[in-house]
Amino acid sequence: MAFTIDPRFQELGFAVHVGMLDFDIGVRESEEALVNAVADGARLRLEELMGEAASTDPVIANIRAAFKVCGKDPSRYRPSSESLTRRVIAGKGLYKVNNVVDSGNLVSLMTGIPVGCYDTGKIDGEIRLTIGDAGEAYEGIGRGIVNLEGLPILKDEAGPFGSPYSDSHRTAVTEGARKLTCVIYGLNVDIAHVEAAAEIADTLIPGFCAPTH
Repeated sequence: MAFTIDPRFQELGFAVHVGMLDFDIGVRESEEALVNAVADGARLRLEELMGEAASTDPVIANIRAAFKVCGKDPSRYRPSSESLTRRVIAGKGLYKVNNVVDSGNLVSLMTGIPVGCYDTGKIDGEIRLTIGDAGEAYEGIGRGIVNLEGLPILKDEAGPFGSPYSDSHRTAVTEGARKLTCVIYGLNVDIAHVEAAAEIADTLIPGFCAPTH
């Protein structure tokens, strides 16, 4: 699947390293081993932060800075990795959705990088990373209508469908999805850290989300 990055990012003064991985998947409830892995990941994250706020994590801080440069207040529109980390700090744990989304959330929690999981069959044509324009919006998962102006977003031929803040319902991974496009949003993040996140995803997703047939 073709993927391009808007040249406007070159003018903003931060590096953009985006990982895009494709997998064959089977969507189902997370098995006990994945649930335990998420719990372990949450515990390790708490130990790393040592009581500090999620925004003090260097990776999350850099992504927040990228949001601000793009035109979005990161204290109102937090990177999804920060939101996940804040839930863990608050003792709420991560949402349980399905094995694919839960695996993507675990990668994000472990690395501090926003991770998007999209049903490849619902993506229409070429994917482009760009910045939302005035008037652009979509229905975000669990967030209602999301104002995309100033947010880094993914677009296809049908319009915006993903962002490192909150993804759209249109391309959500639900029961029946057979192929996954996993995007690692390395905005203002060192390429080695993005590659490490990709390696984690390449272990967790085939391990917990492989087709059963």
